[in-house]
Amino acid sequence: MAIYQILEEIKDVRKEGELCDFNGYLEDYLEMIESSEDQPMKEILHALFEEDHDLKICVNLRADINRQVISNQIIRYKDAFKLQGHPVICPVIVYGKQEDAERALILVKHSDRSYLYAKGLYYTLTEPYSFLADCKNELVAVTAESVDGVLATFRKLFSVKAGALQREADRNRFSNYEQLKKDALDEAEAVKENAETELRDAEDKEAMIYSLVVRWFLLKKVVYVQYMVNKDMLQNVHEGNIKKQRNQAKINADEIPFISYSELWRSI
Repeated sequence: MAIYQILEEIKDVRKEGELCDFNGYLEDYLEMIESSEDQPMKEILHALFEEDHDLKICVNLRADINRQVISNQIIRYKDAFKLQGHPVICPVIVYGKQEDAERALILVKHSDRSYLYAKGLYYTLTEPYSFLADCKNELVAVTAESVDGVLATFRKLFSVKAGALQREADRNRFSNYEQLKKDALDEAEAVKENAETELRDAEDKEAMIYSLVVRWFLLKKVVYVQYMVNKDMLQNVHEGNIKKQRNQAKINADEIPFISYSELWRSI
């Protein structure tokens, strides 16, 4: 089943579904958010609608952290498996079809290192046993940095292979893997440093703890998987030995700093 049909069948809260807040035509969603959505994202969504009036949007899609996935076990972040329900939240997926092609864009709010979360969400939603596991070549992850940037990707979405578009987005963010890893470590440390303040200010403490744990999980995920899919690393660093590459990927993921789930609860 292609990505459009899979996403289209997800029921939102209006239909008593629990997996997303809104799922329907982008035009209908835009009428609902005039005063509530942040301005950059709203401008991008309006621009996408002008490009294709038939686009649909899935907002705050909730997904699982799957215990069966090898990479999830290897990164050894047991706190992620303590979260109940569907703790991973993908803020925006815009999806559509043109002729025989079905494609989708993951959109996250832009910040200096938010692309890391976009890639982490992509890897989580398309990993084995995920409901989009067979759609990894139909989905591209970007940030809502600018209207022009998102439109440039969207205009090629149905004609250029998703993997090529994702690699292009990667090159715009990172010159090499080491830069990605450094940004992920810096981001994880920043989340750690701000955790106490975020928890103190949060009305829903449990939701904030879940958010913190998921952020560290996504950072671990992107550091691990991005290393594993790097064919140059496999051939030039590990001499084609996938076990050595996997071990180094695990070591890289282990470097991500975090506060334990139990400690977060004790700090409330």
